[in-house]
Amino acid sequence: MQNGAPPADKQALSPPTCFGTISEARFAAHERREARLRKPQPWAVRKLMVVTVLGIMGYTAYVYAGRFAVRLIRHGRRPAGIGLLVGWSPLYLWMVWAYLKVIFTPPGYAADHIPQTPQPLFPPTQWNQEVHPYNGDVDAYDDAVLAEIEAGRIGGPPYENLPPTNGDAHPHPPAPAPKIKRTPSSRPIPPGRFPPPTAALLPPNRYCTRCEIVKPYRAHHCRMCGKCVLKFDHHCPWIGQCVGARNHKFFLNFALATFALTSYTFASLLAFNVHRDGDVDPQEVVIIALAAFFALFTSTLAVAHTRLILLSQTTVESYTVQTLKEREADGLRIAGLKEWDCRAKRQALASYDAEWGAPNTEGNLWWAGSKRKGWEDVMGASVWGWIFPIGAPLGDGLHYVPNPRFDADGRWRRRSEWPAELR
Repeated sequence: MQNGAPPADKQALSPPTCFGTISEARFAAHERREARLRKPQPWAVRKLMVVTVLGIMGYTAYVYAGRFAVRLIRHGRRPAGIGLLVGWSPLYLWMVWAYLKVIFTPPGYAADHIPQTPQPLFPPTQWNQEVHPYNGDVDAYDDAVLAEIEAGRIGGPPYENLPPTNGDAHPHPPAPAPKIKRTPSSRPIPPGRFPPPTAALLPPNRYCTRCEIVKPYRAHHCRMCGKCVLKFDHHCPWIGQCVGARNHKFFLNFALATFALTSYTFASLLAFNVHRDGDVDPQEVVIIALAAFFALFTSTLAVAHTRLILLSQTTVESYTVQTLKEREADGLRIAGLKEWDCRAKRQALASYDAEWGAPNTEGNLWWAGSKRKGWEDVMGASVWGWIFPIGAPLGDGLHYVPNPRFDADGRWRRRSEWPAELR
C-alpha cells in the first residue's frame, strides 16, 4: 500500500458513467430480446390463424351459398343460381380438402431422424474464412492491401505525411486520403462475382446448437416452432406450421385451389351485383373484397413457389441468390455503370456467367439438373397430384445430391474447375 491507498481488494469500484449505463441497458435489452426469440411460440398462438382461416371459409360458404345463390333462386333466376352453385361447390371442396391436408401433414422434423451429438469441430486443414475478392490470387491481394496502405486508406495517412512531433511546421502538409465510393455497409465492393465462401456442407456449419444435431442437407431451424425442419421453406402463419419437405406439395395445391375458388367467387358476385336493381347485400360486398384480396395473394404465392420448385430452390435458399445479385449490381454501380447502361450490365453479367455459371441453376448447390426433376422432387410424378392434394413428393427431405459444380465442402467453383462433361 502506497500513498495511503487502500488495498486492491478494498478499493471501491468507480461509479458507472452515463455511457456505461446506456451500454449496459442496451446489452440487457438485447439479451432479453434474444431470449424471447429463442423461445418458440406457444402451440395455441401458432394455431390461432388456422381457426381464423376456417372461419373465413365458413363465412364465405354461408354468404355465397346461403345468401347469394338462394337469392337468385328465389327471385326468378333459378337456372343461374343453381348453375353458379354447381360450379362453385367443387372448387370450395377442393380448397377445403387441400387446406386440411396441408395443416395435418407435418413438414418433417430433423430430430425425428437424427440423433443428438456434441458439436463437431472444423478439421485442422479446413479454412472457413472469407475468400478475398481477388480471385484467390494471394499476391494480387497483398499488392492491393499494400496499395491501400500507401494511399492512406488503411491506418491513417502515410508516415511521411504525418506532422513532426516537435511542433515545427512540416514542409509537406498531410495529403487528404482519396475518397472511396462505399455501399451502405461501408465496405467497397469491386465489380465481379464473389460467391459465398462458407463451406455449407461441413458438419460444423450444419450443427444446430438448439436441437444439438447435425442438420441434414437443406434443413433449417424454425424459431417459431423451435425445431429443425427438413428442407425448410418458410414458416406460414396461415397453416400454423412450417412449409417443408413433406407438405410443400400440399401448400402449393392449397394455393392453386384457393386462387381458383376466389377468382370464381369474385367474378360471379361482382357480375351479378353490378347489374342489380335492388339494394346490394353488404355481406356480399365483404366477400367480394375478401375474394379479390386472396385471389391476388394466392396467385402471387402460386407463381413464386412454382418458379422456386422448378429451380430446385426453397424460399430461404433463394435469399442467397438474391444477395449475390444485389452485390453484383452494387459492384457495377460503383464501377460507374448507370441505371440506363443496360447493355453494359448485360455484358458484364454474361462474363460472370461465363466464368462461374448461372446463379439460379449452375450456382445452386441443390440444382437437380432440370426443371422436371426439381418439380417432381416436390410435387411427385403424378399429373393429378400436381393439382389435387393426393400422392406424395419423391424426395424424403433427408437425402439430396449436391451440385457437382461445387466442391466437396459446398463451395461454388469456377467453370474451369467443373467436371469436363459439365463445362
